[in-house]
Amino acid sequence: MNSDFLTQDELNELLKGLAEDLNEEDKKIVSEISNMIMNSSATALGIVIGREVKFSLKEMSNKELKNVLESLEEDTIAAEIKFADGIRGDLMFLFPQSLGARIADMMMGGSGEPESFELDEVRISAITETMNQMMGATTTLLSEKTKKKVSIANMKVNLLKRTSQMPLVFNPAQILTCVIYNLDLENGKSSTMTLLSPFLFFKDIYDSIYPQKSEPVRTKKEEAKVKVQPVQFQEFTKQEEPTVTSSTEFSDKLELLLDVPLKVVVELGRAKMTLKQILEMNIGSLIELDKLTGEPVDILVNGRLIARGEVVVIDENFGVRITEIVSPRQRIYSIRESNGV
Repeated sequence: MNSDFLTQDELNELLKGLAEDLNEEDKKIVSEISNMIMNSSATALGIVIGREVKFSLKEMSNKELKNVLESLEEDTIAAEIKFADGIRGDLMFLFPQSLGARIADMMMGGSGEPESFELDEVRISAITETMNQMMGATTTLLSEKTKKKVSIANMKVNLLKRTSQMPLVFNPAQILTCVIYNLDLENGKSSTMTLLSPFLFFKDIYDSIYPQKSEPVRTKKEEAKVKVQPVQFQEFTKQEEPTVTSSTEFSDKLELLLDVPLKVVVELGRAKMTLKQILEMNIGSLIELDKLTGEPVDILVNGRLIARGEVVVIDENFGVRITEIVSPRQRIYSIRESNGV
């Protein structure tokens, strides 16, 4: 047999060494992008569950997916995200079933200490909605950073049992960059959350945010044609004071936006109803809203809460007298409502 060929054992050992190879520059790239994803996700998660959430980087390495799955200590939630528009690639979140049960319990108004960690259809739906909010915040941040429209083509959330062989978006033998974060909740409970994706996924995002400017490569023949001249310095004179934009000039620029139409909605209240109750509605049916008599109505501009007021009658039309301008902090918390959460 020709000794120039590698044996299967030698090939496996070579691939194993490749899987563990992540140099300092690679780690910097992965850390930069994964921190962006986790920080925006933590903010969204904190709003959804009403608790402060903190993430800290634990470790990162290149691993085969099957080795990651074999190291799981309990059944795991697998959230598979497929990006489109601006970013191409797949990303997977892994976190323990117990953490998923706690998140679902807090999202539904509980203390975060459910009697059981079993996940039924309702809890899976709550976890899916939580992931939607986290990835919504992430795509918004990545759109701002990359100056591209980033969207998600598809997202699946499943319970990954250790004893099952569920088909995943990645091949079990595929080498992925594995980034593990510690997660601390306000109630003192801690857990982990793992990001998995090919290294090129992180590298492509990094290059979009920090484009590398390279000088054109010249041939020796081209270099010979380049004319070399002695440098000439201009005389220094007294520098003029920088021009300050006047308020009039600013107002002129602002006037360009004054004709942009905005959708203003006055919301009297909301109600949660079952599908059965909706189907039973008829002429004369009453719907009880979540606001008391005399409470101010919400004023939303393009889906964002900006003010509150009281309903009045102007001639023969309804109108609203503004009684309160909403603070920026309150506007942040209203984002969930404007997204239909």
